[in-house]
Amino acid sequence: MTSLLQFARYRIEDSVRDLLGKEISARVSETKLDSDLDDAILGGIGAYALRRHLPGDILQGIQVFTAAGFHAFLLSNLPTQDFPATPVSGFGDESELAVTNAIHLGLIRILGCTPFAVSYENDGRLIRNVVPNPAASGTTSSWGADSEFFWHSDNPHQPFGPPGSDPRLYTPPYLTFYAIRNEERVPTEIAALDDVVVRLDEETRLGLLAPEFEVGAPDSNDGEAIGPLVKASVLEPAPDGRHRVRYDRGTTVGVTPAAQQALEQWGEVLKTVPSADLVLDTGDFMIFDNLRVLHRRKAFTPRPHTTARWLRRCYAA
Repeated sequence: MTSLLQFARYRIEDSVRDLLGKEISARVSETKLDSDLDDAILGGIGAYALRRHLPGDILQGIQVFTAAGFHAFLLSNLPTQDFPATPVSGFGDESELAVTNAIHLGLIRILGCTPFAVSYENDGRLIRNVVPNPAASGTTSSWGADSEFFWHSDNPHQPFGPPGSDPRLYTPPYLTFYAIRNEERVPTEIAALDDVVVRLDEETRLGLLAPEFEVGAPDSNDGEAIGPLVKASVLEPAPDGRHRVRYDRGTTVGVTPAAQQALEQWGEVLKTVPSADLVLDTGDFMIFDNLRVLHRRKAFTPRPHTTARWLRRCYAA
């Protein structure tokens, strides 16, 4: 069976990368810019330079991503900068990453999306450092390394938001990433929900659509996390008629025998679903639809703290 994953991939030429880097570096060097306080300014600087220098086909691919219903998008060989040591505590000086943040937030703007943070995670900061934090050892958190993530969607303990609503109250529609370093070559795997649904028998699919599940908050949420979400379904129809998903194996339970049976069958199908195995490199930007894509990451042994794996994640709607 052919995979239904719709995944657009582009790579910019070195000459374009260098022009972008030079222009953005010059513009952000005029003052200190923080991703939480100055996100609109950073996004404006990045979007302006990206629109000036990116080839037309890449710009078109970015601009139509959400409307075209693609599952994921990857843009490689973006400008980099002199990066500080990996902030394994989870937090660092955001003003040191102005070039990176301008690119990241500029791409979100060109996508036609809005970046946002949530109060119950990451101390309410806009961009999450996905790093191997020793304090998260043994947890299935984005700050962990020694525990495997099974297939999941982010923040499934929140309801799905209606169009035009405040995204902070709902499951994040999109996850975006900028890769700073990944010398461990740890892959991020993504799978289209469509590929899971077509492999379900009808009884299981209907069982997963029933509001007979309880979904708790993931380990990455802070103490004031909202949840669990009760009388929830794993699958739910979106306004466009496509399925959307909320799921985390560690926090999702069926509250009836039928729901538990459907959940077990769902888990079996997930073991066979086709996926894209992505090793994000320095200067890679990726976005995927958190409502229509499941993702996972296997356990790994991180490099020493200063050079450990470091991705930057930002929610977008």
